[in-house]
Amino acid sequence: MKNILIISKNSNLKTELEKTGFFKNIKTGLSFGSKALDNIDILIVDDKTIPYSQYIQNFSKFLKLVRSNYYIAGDIDTHSTINKVLSSYGIIVIPPFLTDTQICQKICSLTVEDFTTGKNTVCFFGSGPGAGTSMISQSVAQVLSDITGKSTGFLSLDGSEGIDYFDIDLDSHGLGQIKERLINNILSPEELKNSCIKSSSLYFLPGEKEISKVRHYQPDHIEKLVDLCSETFDVVIINGGSAITGMSIGALNSSKLKLLVTTQSDKHFRNFNNLLDQIFVNLGISSDDFSLVVNKYIDSSELETEISLAKKYGTALASVIPLLE
Repeated sequence: MKNILIISKNSNLKTELEKTGFFKNIKTGLSFGSKALDNIDILIVDDKTIPYSQYIQNFSKFLKLVRSNYYIAGDIDTHSTINKVLSSYGIIVIPPFLTDTQICQKICSLTVEDFTTGKNTVCFFGSGPGAGTSMISQSVAQVLSDITGKSTGFLSLDGSEGIDYFDIDLDSHGLGQIKERLINNILSPEELKNSCIKSSSLYFLPGEKEISKVRHYQPDHIEKLVDLCSETFDVVIINGGSAITGMSIGALNSSKLKLLVTTQSDKHFRNFNNLLDQIFVNLGISSDDFSLVVNKYIDSSELETEISLAKKYGTALASVIPLLE
């Protein structure tokens, strides 16, 4: 088991790493010297505690003493400026806006053999409005539940009210019913189930009824929800929508399998590319984290094939769904 030194004023990251049980000894401090680095296998430095100018002056010293080094960037400008330089020395730069849980998971994924998170969780995300994310994710949840008989949780986290394509009463169900207990980290599995609409072995959790309140959900709130669902149900299917919100970011970061729903429309490709360049890069998400679902497919020499689309998006091809009358 490896020893970790965290140079940061943030004590929550130490707590998250301790909870995993994967590491032998985790120490914190506000500076690093040769004595502090004795027997340290992993060094994590926060740029709010050690500015980049100070870090770059000293990094040659600790590179010789510590095998694995991580530097946490506090903002987009810092990340874009230093990432290439430090990466060339084997130092991994943690993007801004990640929660302590996400940073912990990233470090574990790189240092712990066979580490997995959200292994029974699938998130569908759309390359743009109209790609068909809602219909596909709901259909998959329904069919999977019917075929396997396993308890299947379906979370509507696309930022819209309720669940599309199902005529159901939302008055006493949905995300809004459990919001306060979720945010305060006291939501129980039974309360979660009671907020869902049950149909055989399928549990629907409708989205927030009041659209104006969607902005109050932060990524860490959704991470807690997905983690609880992962423990409560055999399988978790998420409709992450196609817009960037605290809901969709939390859903993507919490899911082992990410499926990108798109069409042959160039508009959808441009939209997803903009998300990659402007947002996902700062969340540590890349195109090869997704598998591609090509929806409304038309076999025509004038349109992109499924193979060329997968290459264009930089993803593996998962499925093709034809356009039907």
